[in-house]
Amino acid sequence: MLRRKKLLITLLVALMLLGTAGLSMPAKADDVVLEWWTVDSEEYSEAAQRAMAAQFEAENPGIKVNVTVLPESGFTDKMTTTLGAGEGAPDVAFFWDNNWFPQALDLTSYLENDPNVKRDTYLPGFFDTRAVWQGKVVGLPLGVGANFVMYNKDLFDAAGIAYPTADWTADEYIELATKLNAPDQKRWGGDRPRGPFRAIFNNYGAFPYSEDSKTVEGYLNGEASVAAYTWLWDLVNSGATPTPADLEVLSKEGTGPIDLFLAGRLAMATLNQGHMLNAIKAGINFGIVPEPKGPGADRYVNAWSLTVSIWQGSKHPDEAWKFLSYWAGPGGQKFLMDNANLIPSIPSVLESFKDADKDYAQAFFETLKLKQVASWDIEHPCKSTVLRAAVEVWDLINLGEIGRDEIKAKLDSLVAPAQAALDECVARLGG
Repeated sequence: MLRRKKLLITLLVALMLLGTAGLSMPAKADDVVLEWWTVDSEEYSEAAQRAMAAQFEAENPGIKVNVTVLPESGFTDKMTTTLGAGEGAPDVAFFWDNNWFPQALDLTSYLENDPNVKRDTYLPGFFDTRAVWQGKVVGLPLGVGANFVMYNKDLFDAAGIAYPTADWTADEYIELATKLNAPDQKRWGGDRPRGPFRAIFNNYGAFPYSEDSKTVEGYLNGEASVAAYTWLWDLVNSGATPTPADLEVLSKEGTGPIDLFLAGRLAMATLNQGHMLNAIKAGINFGIVPEPKGPGADRYVNAWSLTVSIWQGSKHPDEAWKFLSYWAGPGGQKFLMDNANLIPSIPSVLESFKDADKDYAQAFFETLKLKQVASWDIEHPCKSTVLRAAVEVWDLINLGEIGRDEIKAKLDSLVAPAQAALDECVARLGG
């Protein structure tokens, strides 16, 4: 029976790839027709999503799903336009822009009354940061993504160096990167974080301004922030990481951190779950650990999920909930895990991940449980505005144009423009 079911799903996906409607039947006169807008991505292809919708229809007679697949830019434009006009929006869709949340249906009562989909169905960090807005449940978290450090076990073994552990520190990262650096073999020991005040900075206890969004002084230039920027300076000046110029040149050749890692030219790299799947396909012998810990009280992960929601103007909210709770619930997320590349946000489904018993998968799952950078960011929407005003010190360090003992003074000089940016943002957002 299981083989027949898999064969049916494979056939259905193949039909979708040929541009057919698969096994979906035309709507009957008394059917409820839901409009579903989505996008095609590496995690969930158009074919897999159409097949998933067809399976939902088969399990829910009387409900038809009209699937509209848009390019990401077109999706954003159409959602912004229709939600702004208050008409023409889809019943169910991604709500990946926080500005759309006021137009999302509050799902609290549905969650309270649905026996199969509850708040605790999901990994807590992803539900709390992606489904809840201003005390309302505005959607469900579909899939998960996270940054972590992947390391090449073969390179560690060849150098006779022990693998990093989940409790490693930021200083140990620099030490390992330096030991694994091999310029004569055109190999770097590690790479650099993608930006300030993400996981490693938060692991230092560093945040750009106060919890009440009023004060920059003592935060952007505080002890924890100076320590985190100084760690970055030490990493850059170790010579064990590619420079921005290195990556720019290599990117023009079709490579980047993941390609360098797959080619054995980067012993450690800060990557994500999509890269993990690429490494599996490439047969790389790798391991996973969280980004390294600083001296702060908490350990953070830079993680994400996509919010999927029901438009509050839907004429069929109950049927829309049936489809939404399938798509982002155990059934749909398992379908997209098995037939596409989705990593589900539901622990019970993660348990059936094909390599769930492998060390790398278990390490990845543990990383997903860490406190999220988004838990601070969502409560502080002015963060990006403030960081744009203070980006100079990050750039100077990465370009090697600032001395180690000049970091504190440079951060001090950026407090005033960062404070002005914070004040303007807070006022613009209404406090």
